[in-house]
Parts: sequence; C-alpha cells; structure tokens
Amino acid sequence: MKSRRDAGFTLIEITAVVIIVAMITSLAVVRLDGMLPSTRTEAAARELLAELDFARTQSIAKAQEYAVVLDFTEQRYAIRVPFDDDGKLITDPDDRPFLSWHPLENGTELSGVLDPRGELISDGQYALTYDPLGSAPEVHIYLLGEGQTDEYDFELTVRVLALTGIASVYTGHLEPALLVENDF
Repeated sequence: MKSRRDAGFTLIEITAVVIIVAMITSLAVVRLDGMLPSTRTEAAARELLAELDFARTQSIAKAQEYAVVLDFTEQRYAIRVPFDDDGKLITDPDDRPFLSWHPLENGTELSGVLDPRGELISDGQYALTYDPLGSAPEVHIYLLGEGQTDEYDFELTVRVLALTGIASVYTGHLEPALLVENDF
C-alpha cells in the first residue's frame, strides 16, 4: 500500500515538464514568425481590396467617376472623390480631393501595376478609375511581402476585372492570359 508521501510529483519531474513545454512553445513561436510576413501581406491586400470595392460601390451609387490612386513613391493609396467638402461636383479630375491616404503595412511593398496595354508601371502614381457603372480597366496590382531574410519573397496579385470592376487576390505573380486567334 502506498503512503501519502508517494502520491504527487517531485520537483525534478515538474521542472522537466516545464522545460519541455517551453521548448515546444519556442518552436511554435519561431514557426509562427515565419508565417507573419505572408499574413501581413495578405492583410494589406485585403485592405486594398476593401478600398477598391468601396470606390466601385461609390461610383455606382453616386453615378460619378471615382479613382483609387496608387502611389509607388510613398507606398500608399487613396480614393480620389469627385466632390468637394460642400458636395459640389468638381469637373477637373486633377483638382479632385483624396480621402485619407493608407500606407502599406511594414514589410509589404506595392511593386507595380500591369495596365491594360501590358505596360508595367512602378514609378510615380497610377489612378485606377471606376466609371459610373462600376467598371474599370483590367489591371494586375502586385504586392511583395518580406520574408524571414528581410528580402521580398512573397508575392500577391490583386486582379481587377474589366467589365465588372470586381477585384480578387491571388497568390503569386499572376499574368494576364494572351488571346490568340483560335480563342474566338
């Protein structure tokens, strides 16, 4: 028969369990840190998607052109609205005000836009304009994410469809499919 002294754990056994749990936790943290760069880039892409969707919705609701301006120099984006603070229509697109600028997440870079002509734009600003029906030119917006080596090794593509203006996010560098004569 066991006495009360034999029931329970020794200090050495408890210490060993705590050390094992600490080692497993540290391994999980290291692995989680490796996934964070892609998570940050995906979050930045979702925020950009929300901004594109808002501009599209407003262009349909207000029956006016709205534009999402991507600024490659400052690594940010904003919506250019067709109305002034008093709600009056501004006819010259260059004079239209911006809603607040949204900087990209740390470790995420706006690397370029592939415009409808197939030209990669990566300098200055690019305005993606939604017409009053909500359509926009078909573009591919490329976002790069920083990995564990402080180099950009994760890429996402935000694709805006031409007729509908609806945007989607894809993993990797998505190129538009070229049409050939047999496609018709």
